[in-house]
Amino acid sequence: MGRALTAGKLRAIGLSCYYVDELTAFLPRVSVKPALVQNEIHPYYQDADVVPFIHDQGIAVQAWYPLGDRGHNDELLSDPVLASIAQTHGVSIPQVILRWDLQRGVVVIPGSSNPAHIEEDDRLYHFALTEEEMAAIAALNRNEKHDWY
Repeated sequence: MGRALTAGKLRAIGLSCYYVDELTAFLPRVSVKPALVQNEIHPYYQDADVVPFIHDQGIAVQAWYPLGDRGHNDELLSDPVLASIAQTHGVSIPQVILRWDLQRGVVVIPGSSNPAHIEEDDRLYHFALTEEEMAAIAALNRNEKHDWY
């Protein structure tokens, strides 16, 4: 992949499902750092130790399943802490979650086939979460992955 990047055949290299141990073993063996690591990240699985580690390597982090996984997002999208924060700002719970990611320096690309959801997911820049709200969301972490890996 590094040779393909150097040859101009690729614009960037990314990884998925890499954590501290995997990156610690992998990075010394490559000449080109990945531009991005995509990991499952949502309020119930925050990757709290991994996100800063990846950022410290000069690598971007992207949230996979930022709103929880299909089949698991109903509880997340009805969480009372998130609902209270959303009500305070006059926004939706998905907007709170996506804004939380952005304020942590995590790239978000939520998926939806619903045009109204897509438009809503893009309206994240007119509000900011307070330190107290960020801490309240941090307290929701359960280390609960919603996928098999």
